Amino acid sequence: MTKLISLSALAVSALVTSTSLASAFSLVAIDKVPDTQKSPSHSTQMTIECRVHDADFWIMNFGNGVLDSGRQIAWRSPTTGDEGVVLLPKMLAPGEEVKLADVLTDDARAGAPCAAALV
Repeated sequence: MTKLISLSALAVSALVTSTSLASAFSLVAIDKVPDTQKSPSHSTQMTIECRVHDADFWIMNFGNGVLDSGRQIAWRSPTTGDEGVVLLPKMLAPGEEVKLADVLTDDARAGAPCAAALV
C-alpha cells in the first residue's frame, strides 16, 4: 500500500510539474507574437493582390500606400504554370489595379488562383 501511495504522489507531482512547464512555455510563446493592433494608424502597409481572367493577370494595390512605378512584383499562376517577376508599369494608388496583358501561356478561368508579392 505504501508503494501505491508513493507512486501516486510521484505521478501527481510529475503531472503538476509538466503542467506548470507547459503553461510557462505557452506564455512565453504567446508573448513573442507581434501585436499588430498596437501599430499606429499612420503606418504604411504595402499589400498587393492578384486576379486572373482569360490571358490577363491583374495586380491590385490593397495597401494604404502608393506603389511606385518600376517596383518589382513576383507573380505566379498555378493554373497555367506561368510565373515571373515584372516591373510595375505605372504608379498604383491604394485601390487601383493594373492589367498585365498576355503574360499567361493559356487562358485561365475567371477567379483561378494566383499569387503576387512585392520583391
